[in-house]
Amino acid sequence: MITKSNVAEVVNSNYDILSRVQSQVASVKELGMAFRNAPIEAIKQYIAKHASLLMFPSNDLAYGGLVTYRDGRFYVHINTKQPKVYENFIWAHEFYHLYFEAEDIKSSDVSTYADGSALNERERNANLFAAELLINREVLADIYRGLCEMHPHDKLATQVIRLMPAFKLPYKALVIKLAQDKLIEMHEAEEIIDYPYQQQLPADFDSTLLLSSNSIQFDGIEELLQDATVKENMRATDYDTIAGLYAKHLTNFEKLL
Repeated sequence: MITKSNVAEVVNSNYDILSRVQSQVASVKELGMAFRNAPIEAIKQYIAKHASLLMFPSNDLAYGGLVTYRDGRFYVHINTKQPKVYENFIWAHEFYHLYFEAEDIKSSDVSTYADGSALNERERNANLFAAELLINREVLADIYRGLCEMHPHDKLATQVIRLMPAFKLPYKALVIKLAQDKLIEMHEAEEIIDYPYQQQLPADFDSTLLLSSNSIQFDGIEELLQDATVKENMRATDYDTIAGLYAKHLTNFEKLL
């Protein structure tokens, strides 16, 4: 969890890997125009081609998603119980693991696990990649300065909240990026990172961005549920959730036949 106590360490740690991650972002943008102009949609299409996608709502809101490899198949899970802005970030986060760490995941028992960890090295790389891919530095600076001119009397936290609809990304991701790009001071980031923004939304804020999609999709689920390693290592609540949702939706589908 990123809080006032560690946000400066997170930003400073990001500087250590920023050059390498920016090179990775540049290489991904070379995959096609969509990765430059519609990265979330491009990521979804890439994952659909190269992995089995599991989308379902998990009640563990400390958990965003994971990538794992079982019996010749990659599985990517996105927790659609998360607010939409956070789900968007998780798509890019898990794409990083799938695209850049596929061989590591394939050759071991590694399962990436997005749980909001602040300083875990593997997850920090994926977080920074997601932010750099989804938040263009120049666009952020232009929009932020424009908002400050339009709403000169708003407090800093409110200005960050107003950035959320523009990027459709989480509040804390934007605070970190603003500090990293030196658009705000570090002490300002520390002051606002824990701000209870959900209770302080501007009247014109699109609150649907903070709702969860609760989308459900099961690709290759039968093979996953039958895998002994998955049964042994997946948390019981999520295994039961997947199995229950799959059975329910299979029954509903059969009713349509």
